[in-house]
Amino acid sequence: MPAMPTAEERTRDRPILETTRLRLRRPEAGDIASIMAIAGDWDVARRLSRVPHPYGETDAQFFLETIVPTEWTWAITLRASGELIRMAGLTPQPAHDVAELGYYVARPHWGIGIATEAARAVVEYGFRAAGLARLTSGYFLDNPASGRVLRKLGFVEVGRTERHSLASGSTAPSVEMLLDAAPPGCHTGDR
Repeated sequence: MPAMPTAEERTRDRPILETTRLRLRRPEAGDIASIMAIAGDWDVARRLSRVPHPYGETDAQFFLETIVPTEWTWAITLRASGELIRMAGLTPQPAHDVAELGYYVARPHWGIGIATEAARAVVEYGFRAAGLARLTSGYFLDNPASGRVLRKLGFVEVGRTERHSLASGSTAPSVEMLLDAAPPGCHTGDR
């Protein structure tokens, strides 16, 4: 039996994705200041499980050197200006055909559909190009906007639990979500 590919081998190919307003590309060293500004915002960091607060240059370097090579991670920029406004990605899970969707958005871009637009592109990549059969995600109960994004994408609630937040250093109630790949012939826009 051949060895399972490592996360780095599985996520090596990461194309540029484009939507009407956005360009999704691999994060790079030139993004450090923008990553620090977005992830360093307490109102962003407290809604995430894996982002510490405060968030400094060492954290951004760790992200670029450790997370980006082993996960399908994209820097999301506005097509019109090139401004980096968010991150989105898929974290491979132990089951070879499952990944967890995660994302965060700079506060000035909340509430205008950016999260849904970018996450839809990442979800479609995960199912169509990466061959994933299932995506998981979750959000803290005090972040219902993230739940609305996930529901628009077709995710369904599968349970509630406590999720740890590095930023707050504690656990908080969270909602766990699941999305299975569309059956052959069905497109994600049909959900």
